[in-house]
Amino acid sequence: TIDNENIRELYYHVGAKDDIGIISTYAGITKTEMRKWNSLKGNTLTVGQVVFIGWIKVMALDSLNPESLNAYPAPRRAVAENNRQLPAPGGLDTAYLRQTNNGMNVLTEKGTAVFFEKAGKNGTYVAFHNASPRGTIIKVANPGNGKTIYVKVLGPLPDTKQYSGSIIGICNAAKEALGVTDTKSWCELSYAAN
Repeated sequence: TIDNENIRELYYHVGAKDDIGIISTYAGITKTEMRKWNSLKGNTLTVGQVVFIGWIKVMALDSLNPESLNAYPAPRRAVAENNRQLPAPGGLDTAYLRQTNNGMNVLTEKGTAVFFEKAGKNGTYVAFHNASPRGTIIKVANPGNGKTIYVKVLGPLPDTKQYSGSIIGICNAAKEALGVTDTKSWCELSYAAN
């Protein structure tokens, strides 16, 4: 069996001399797979663009027997069996990875989320959070069902009774994506350490 907890998504920042053929060859995937995963039309890439190129299996630094673990590249089939969705290129998940140095510079927080009446723009979820500056992308996880979303911080939590005792305020549009039906829910946050 495969330990899916150690499988991570792998992204590549396009350089000045990169093209879809070179990147797909080094990643060990076909150009067709790369276009499909990143919703690309044709072979055009821009410098600085972040593209999804597959998955890797992360090995613990203190592993006693690293030979027994499967290293890069991780089997794609195992991830597909888990029904994991591919990332939305250029979406909040990409911005989150950029802000957190690909998840290497992250603070975590657990507590109550409150939902407020405001729709997200163009499928983007927005939130209020006291510990992060405006524009920060926060990964919000519902530990009850494993669902995860990304929200963009508008500013600090308003000083009202509605937000009392909560760590984050999230727009109502995100409730369904998190599998929440109440006006409050327990959540786990991850965001860039400033």
